Amino acid sequence: MIMGILGPQGTFSEAAAISYCSPETELVYAESIQELFIMLGQQVVSDILIPFENSSAGILRKSLAGLMEYPVTIKGETIVPIEQHLMSLHEYELTEIELVVTQPAVLAQCENYLKSHLPVARIEIAESTARAAQVVARESRRAAAIGPRQAAQNYGLIVLASGIQQEDNCTRFLHLSKREVLWSDSGAGDKGSILLELENQPGALYKAIEIFARRNINLCKIESYPVNNKKGYRFYIEAHMPGENLIIKDLLGELDNHCRKITYLGKYKQHREDIKC
Repeated sequence: MIMGILGPQGTFSEAAAISYCSPETELVYAESIQELFIMLGQQVVSDILIPFENSSAGILRKSLAGLMEYPVTIKGETIVPIEQHLMSLHEYELTEIELVVTQPAVLAQCENYLKSHLPVARIEIAESTARAAQVVARESRRAAAIGPRQAAQNYGLIVLASGIQQEDNCTRFLHLSKREVLWSDSGAGDKGSILLELENQPGALYKAIEIFARRNINLCKIESYPVNNKKGYRFYIEAHMPGENLIIKDLLGELDNHCRKITYLGKYKQHREDIKC
């Protein structure tokens, strides 16, 4: 398998891929989520692993836009705990560190730690945690970066402190492949994803959701987004799907009668590890 992931090396996407994929999987790095979808469509890679939802920030709009725009199937998911580490080229005491290089979102997650343990250190911003590690690996000053443990391993840094983020935080990644047919009943698992586009009229969502309720299918996520200048709405739905593929096909057929457009993204195994998020 050739798996496309967000680069560069040393990101949480790489950590997710190493945890999720088999050792034989070849990883190919992309600069953006959109590039990952393009690489998949052009068959540069056979599969992609995209960050889809963060426990603090919610669903990533660029990832959801890719599900809507490109013909893909969801083959699996994995959840990665986002643990931030303070890392440096040398084993400094915290009081010796003059400079901390980090990414803006990571800075917000670790602000309390920095104020408490490195109150006089200068803060510089990098575009990614991997880039922060690269800068510190070449820095002549007493500098430290914040990022995943994989970045320390990739760039020869020493972890000075672990788990310095304010709160538990996880990111869910989706494993995608190119959809070869409009509907496939070959997906194995207990969870499914569907995109629905509804008319902007009273009762449209109720009628669609009622179809799931009558079949005793539990919805575990629903997100709405306006389309066509708010003339209608698109809904991303995740549900605990039954094992029988004929029941799913019947469900999709009835939904199709109530929706402007329906896209079935596949059935896959729900991530079940006991991770606090």
